[in-house]
Order: sequence, then C-alpha cells, then structure tokens
Amino acid sequence: MEYIWAFDFSSPLAYSPRTGYITDYRNAAQARQCDRTRNNDMPEADSPLGQWPNSLSSMMACLGCTLGVFNISRFAILTVHFGANFIFQFIFLSFIFGLPLFTLQLCLGQQLGAGVIDMWKISPLFQGVGVSLLIAQALMGLYSIIGVSWMFVFFRDSFITKVDKYRWAEPFIYYRNEIQPSNLNGSYKLTETIPDYFNGVVLQRHHLPSGNAYGTIKFQLAFNLAVVWLIVFVSLSKGLRSYGKVIYGFILLPVFGMFILCAKILGLMPPEFINIIFPETSWGEFFINPKCWLAAAQEAFLTWGLLGAAVMQIASHNRHKHLLQRDSSLVSIITFSILLMVAFLANTCVQILKSYGYSYQPNSFERMSSYSFLRYAKDPLPPTLSNTPIRYMTHNSFIVGERITRPGLDHTLDSGYQALRFATELIPATFAVMGPDQVSPFWAVLFYFILIMFGIAQQLAIWHSVITGIMAIKVNVLKSWETTITFFSCACGFVFGLPMATELGIYVVYFLDYTVGGMWWLILIILLQIIAVFMVRGRPYSGDTVVTALFTPSSHPCLLSWAPPLLSFTWNVILPVALMILCISTFKNGGFREIFIWHHAPSAEYWPLWARQVGSMIQLLPIFCIPLVAVIQSYRYLNNGPNDILERIQLLYRPPIGEHMDDLAIQEAAVASLNNNTTNPTANVIAEDPPPKYTPPPSYTTATGARIAKFLRQSIRRSVRRLASVLGESSNTRQRAAIANANLQPPPPDYNAVLVEMNNTTTTDVSIAMTDSLPPPRLSTLERLRNLTPSSSTLTAAEVASILRSSFRRSTLRPTNHIRNTNFTEIPPNFNENNGSMGAEFLVNSAAPIAESSLVNDENKSNNDNLSTVI
Repeated sequence: MEYIWAFDFSSPLAYSPRTGYITDYRNAAQARQCDRTRNNDMPEADSPLGQWPNSLSSMMACLGCTLGVFNISRFAILTVHFGANFIFQFIFLSFIFGLPLFTLQLCLGQQLGAGVIDMWKISPLFQGVGVSLLIAQALMGLYSIIGVSWMFVFFRDSFITKVDKYRWAEPFIYYRNEIQPSNLNGSYKLTETIPDYFNGVVLQRHHLPSGNAYGTIKFQLAFNLAVVWLIVFVSLSKGLRSYGKVIYGFILLPVFGMFILCAKILGLMPPEFINIIFPETSWGEFFINPKCWLAAAQEAFLTWGLLGAAVMQIASHNRHKHLLQRDSSLVSIITFSILLMVAFLANTCVQILKSYGYSYQPNSFERMSSYSFLRYAKDPLPPTLSNTPIRYMTHNSFIVGERITRPGLDHTLDSGYQALRFATELIPATFAVMGPDQVSPFWAVLFYFILIMFGIAQQLAIWHSVITGIMAIKVNVLKSWETTITFFSCACGFVFGLPMATELGIYVVYFLDYTVGGMWWLILIILLQIIAVFMVRGRPYSGDTVVTALFTPSSHPCLLSWAPPLLSFTWNVILPVALMILCISTFKNGGFREIFIWHHAPSAEYWPLWARQVGSMIQLLPIFCIPLVAVIQSYRYLNNGPNDILERIQLLYRPPIGEHMDDLAIQEAAVASLNNNTTNPTANVIAEDPPPKYTPPPSYTTATGARIAKFLRQSIRRSVRRLASVLGESSNTRQRAAIANANLQPPPPDYNAVLVEMNNTTTTDVSIAMTDSLPPPRLSTLERLRNLTPSSSTLTAAEVASILRSSFRRSTLRPTNHIRNTNFTEIPPNFNENNGSMGAEFLVNSAAPIAESSLVNDENKSNNDNLSTVI
C-alpha cells in the first residue's frame, strides 16, 4: 500500500488526495494557516476587502452602530415615561445580553476576517443566516434614512435671530382658519403650532384637514433625501480609504457637541424642580412593572444588537491582534455616557415645559385631533390618561419611533405611533416656550446638527455592510467595481425611498417600522446564528476560542481569571435563553399576530388585508431564506466533492479549517480529471486509499528491513534470469516473446506472495524434518526443472517458491574454509560454523548504500560471483 501526494514544488498549486481539492501555497500566510489547521487552532484570516487606515477608525464606526438619531430619541422618551427605573434596568440588561451580543459580533468579525456573507465558510449549510441578516440591514437602511431628511428641515428653520420666532411656534395657515392667540405668555397655541409644523411643513401633508391623502412626491423631502444619499455615496465611494477618514468627523463632532449642549440645557433647570429630575420614577415598582422591563430589554437589543451585521463587517477589517478590548470598552463608555446625558436632557425639557404650564403626553399621527402631544396643566386630564398612568401603558419600541397604546383608543383609526418624538416634539416645544431671547438659536442649530451627524454615521455603517456583503459574493471580481456598486446601491436606495417623500410617506414609514422594525424575526435569526457557530460548527470556533480575540496576554491577570470564562458562558447559555424570551415577549406584546390573520374583513383591523399580507411576507421572507439557501448548499456540496458521502456531509456543515469550497468549479474540474485519467494507475490509488495528512519519517528498523527486502528482490531476479538461461531461452527471444504475448499471458506472480509461501512452506518442512528420522532425497535444480510438466507455459507461485527455496538454501550453505578465505574483514560473532547459516546482521553489515545499484560492496563482488555459481 503506497501513499502518493501529487505535489509539484515548482508550481504554487498542489493537489490534496485526501480532500480532492487544489490548494494554492503561493503566500506564507496560507501556509501558516495550514499549520494552524493541523493543530486545530483558530485560523487568523485577513479580510480580502482591505483594512482600516487608522487604528481608531474601527471604534468610531462601531459608535455609529450604537449611537444614532433613532435610539437617542427612543431612550430619551422612554426615560420620560418610566423615570430612572428604566435607566437602571437598561444598564442591567445591557450587561446581561446586550454587551455580550455586541462583543460576540466584534470577536467573530476579527477572527474570521469576514462579514455575515463570507463568514459561513466555517459552515456552508447556514449561509442563509448571512443572507437574511444582509436583507435586514438593507431594509433598515432604505426606510430609516428618511428620518435624517426630516432633521434637515428643522435644521434649516433653526437659523433665526433673537427678534424672530421659530417657525414651529407660528400657526400653519393651511390647517387653521383663524389665528387664535393664547393667553399664556402672549404666544400662539403651541399645542397646535408644533404638530401643524411637523405635519404641514416637514411632512407636507397639506390635505390632512380634509382627510384625503395623495401620493404626489414632495420636492423638499425628495431633495433632502437625495442630499443624504449623496453624502453616503461620497463617504463610501473609496471604500475604507474614505470611510475610515470621514467617520472621525461624523462621530467626534456630535459627541463633543452633545456634551456642550447638555451642559447648557441642564443649567436651565428651574430651581423648584432641581430635586425631581425624573418625575415618573417609582422605586417601589422597580421589579413589578413588566412594561418597563420589556421596554428596557427591547432598547438594549436595539442599541447593541440591531446592527450586529454591520458591527461584524466593521471588525473584519481590523488587523491581527487589534485591541478589541480597548475598542469595546470605549464604545460602551461613550454610548452609556451619551444616553445618560440625553435622558437628563429630555427630563429637563419636561420640567421646563411643566414650569411654563404644559404637560407632555403621548399622541398618534393619523388625525389632527390625535396628534396633539401638549396640553395645559390646568386642564383636566383626559379619561384615558386619568385612569391609567403612562408607565402602565403598552409600549412597543421600533427603529424609527415607538408606539404607545392608550386605553380607549380606537385601534382601527389611531395606532399610537409617532416617529422621533424627542426631535420632533419635545425639543421644539422647549425652544418655543423659552424663545430665542432666553436661549440663543445657536443651541437649536447645534442640536439638529448633532442629530444629522449621528444619523448619517449610522447610515454609513448600515450601507457599508450592505455594499461589502454584495462584494463578498465574488470578492476577486467585484472588488474592482466597488465605486460602481456603491453608486448604484445608493441610487437604488434613493429610488426606493421616494414613496416616503409623499403625503402617504408617514404611513409607509409606520408600516415598514412595524414590519421590519418589529425585530422579533431579527432576534430569531441572530439566535440561529449563535446556534450555528457554537453548537453546530463548534471547535475551533467555540466560545473559549473566540473570546481570546477580546483579551490579550498583556491584560490584567485578575481580569483574565474570570472575564473570559464568564463571557464564554454567557455566549453559550445566557444569551440564547435571553434572546428566545425576548423574541416571544416582543411577538406577543407587539400584536404581530394580527398581520398573520387573513380571514377577517379589511375594516376590522388597522391595516387592510393586502397590507397584512405584504407585511407578513416581509417578516417571513428573511426567515424563509435560511432553509432555501440550506437546500441549495446541500445540493452543491452533496453533488460534488469527495467520493465518500459522509465526507461531503461534513464539508457541508463542518468543513475542515482552511479546506473550504471557495471555488467549486476548479475543484470539480480537478476531481473530474483525476477520475477520467484511466492511463495513470496512481489515480485509482489516490481515490481509493487516501493517505493521512502527516506521515512520520521511517525509523531505523524500517530502513534496515527495506535494505534486506531489496537484497532479497535482487537475488530473486538473478535466480529467475539463471533459470531462464538453463531452460535454453536467450534474452532476445524472451524479450520478443514477452512483447508479443504481453496482452495474452497473465502477469507474473507477486514476489511478496512467493516470499510468504516460502516462509509457510519452510515452517512446514522443518516440522516434518523433526518428526522424520531419515531426510528426504535431495534433487538438483536441473532435475526439478526436468520433472516439471512441459505443457505448462508459465510457472505458478508454488513452483517458483519450491525452486527458489532450494536455491536460497544452497546459496547460504558454504564450506567453512570457503568462508574463512573470503575478503570480509570481520566474521559476525553469531556465525555458526556447523550449519553455515548467515544472520541478518551479516546481511546488514555487507549492505551498500541505497543510492548504489547493488546491495553488496564492491570489494565483495568476486565473492558474490562465487555465490552465484553455487546458485
């Protein structure tokens, strides 16, 4: 049995008969990866899409995933509704499953050097999970960008002088027939002007009073949307070279601006409310209010896990041994700091409005009578608010906005949904009641500038993952088309976003936010990703190995003693359980069951029948991609590959590290050429009996045995030639006969079988000789040949063994004086003169080097001739 490796060291390509794949060893990095593969270690991979130009670019881009205009607005409003309880619950749940989910995406991205599409070389069966995550990122980027275009309108109308008024503090003439000044501070009714401004000026719903809606595209919204997409294209046009530089401006400026703005607004807190910063706080309800806990859990996922695919793609561009511990620590600290400042800022605004006689309450965007969010404090509370506090109402957090279901609300007409409440309601009302004479308009300009920068930074992170996910399908081909792909993807995003620039745009935003931002299906996909990596793929991508990317040997020994095992346990146990509970709770609390009910009449629900059907398909499409891609991958891998079906299955769900099906066409061609090459006898040997990956060098005993076997083979060949000469056949005649009858005569007997039969026969003869007193008559070789049947054209293995056994015995028996007269310099000490046998040590000492043609030394050539005469 021989193991053959078809390596050509003059070429960088080598064929591995074990797997049937062609491997390129052109660079040293792949060779190191193969060495690590033999040791079953985590391979170090470089992203084929490039690396970050600066070491802090990755951290800045991750901040764009955790800080955006949407989660800032949601967090601020939820602290107003639930008080300080929500803040502590959010921090607690962030440490339980939010931050572990964020660090998991970071570590996987850096270790694999790949995003959600090309990471599944570790388990091709689950590549549908990556496709689903990419679809989710694309859908979120398509509709959430409209919120940034809204901020441009507020930003434009913030440039006023101290003698002017904010435009949202003035009445909207298309909605109100007469101007009704309020007795409060001699200004107009802010309870009407601010909602009118958002619906009439920003959204341009001019036909709202009549109850009709038209689908005409508004130039203002379309132009702002085009500006945002143009910024995204310019920032991502050169890949990491441009993205890694502009991200500093999109993150550092709003972070420092938020610190300055919060310091200014917090200084305006009324003295009588300085001790009651969070008025809705009720510490006695900390553990018993499930609405607050669910809202905190949803916000923790939306902050740390919503853009997990983007985080993984960002981390894949890091260099080896990048300080992930530093990046994750900075991202966590900055994110918590900004959200805490926003919470204080929002509650300060509520207290300022309360000092001016206003009370803040939830609303709904559909009708003029339902979207008023301010009321006078002296007015009696509505029946729906007097019976149920806001902290006990049902809250549903989406991506762009949140929905608060008030008791007694007509659910067929009003949804309780409003987008970006903090930026479109609370902050404009605060600046309007104080006026530009008390607070400079510069602070309003700064606030909306901060939100625009945060929104664009988050959109860059989302769309970067979409572009790189598209290029990851075929990196070698699509990498050179990066600018073209960026342009066409941004153009498609702008075209698909135009329906949100119409009067029906707010309905489209709510519909997509309800279906795409419902996040229960996204939680399920991320749960499948964790199961596929840790439970199906397993080693070397276990939690204990992946966590090594986060901690370095230079870390504090006290930290290394408990942090890595705890984080690995959280990834494998706590995180899947927490995500499963959150998925079920979100689906039940959000009322998503109603969109899967198609047998009711369209007027019985908020959404018509066709909208429920489309919405259910949007939520189920990414989930259905997982089994669909699994079927396609199963067909590809089970239809092509090694001959062993079990090895194909292993390549499908748990392939060897570094031996993935990167180029199926090349591998299929290589395997097909080897199977079709019938002239090469080694082809079948390679396919039937693959060698191990590593064969140790032969030992001294094996080498000695090989020399003895070679000596025996040469002796047998010489004996056969002499037998042929005794039979009277010349060499030329035998050659011509062999050539003529090559295809007619059977092959000669296997010499290994001859030797085995010789040994068996010798053992039998010895036993017979011991039992019989008289030795059998001895026949010469010539007599044995004469006694053979002349009709037989070939010699059998038994006949050859019988002839050669006697020849071998006679060649080893010599007279004592003949041996003493030989030219051997030394007679072996174990030589017995009585029987004249030659031991194995005598054969080894007289052996020649392997490179020579004969195993007998030149000085013993004459003695060998004498031995041959005896034969």
